[in-house]
Amino acid sequence: MRVNDREYTVIRPLPEGKTGLSWIVTDGQKQYVLKESYGDLITPEEQTRRQKLNYHQLEKAGIRIPALVDVDYARNRILKEYIDGDNVFELVLRRGLNDSIVLQLYDMSEKAESAGCNIDYFPTNFVLKDGQLWYVDYDTDPYTEEWNLENWGIRYWSRTPELELYLREYGTEFAG
Repeated sequence: MRVNDREYTVIRPLPEGKTGLSWIVTDGQKQYVLKESYGDLITPEEQTRRQKLNYHQLEKAGIRIPALVDVDYARNRILKEYIDGDNVFELVLRRGLNDSIVLQLYDMSEKAESAGCNIDYFPTNFVLKDGQLWYVDYDTDPYTEEWNLENWGIRYWSRTPELELYLREYGTEFAG
């Protein structure tokens, strides 16, 4: 797969997300995540532009995110740092989360709200590496109380009725 003038080899696909397809790729030395945008409500081109803008908004807010490595507007692809850790969704299913992880999540939530946005709090969008919580997606939406952590996102961070319903509908395979 190409991003601008560089070729990457696919290691494996990631589960399909709501705004694009992603793969773990390598240039022979490092691993990255390559995301190709598609659009349901907006064009792939606009989605790619938003990913870059969202990255800068999240970075400025101080939310721990993977570095943006490259953007290929012609192919609607972004290349970002690969965070090799445990997906939080899988941790929730296996054993639950400790207080440190939840405190880090609330810290991210406060930073997002201060920046005027909500992040996608569904736990598939988070990775735990060396005790540090990473938001590995770049998706944001303007802040509303309806979609903030307390009113929506936290419902999926433990074995709640909402999570059990999700599991009945979709199983343990998750959208990345």
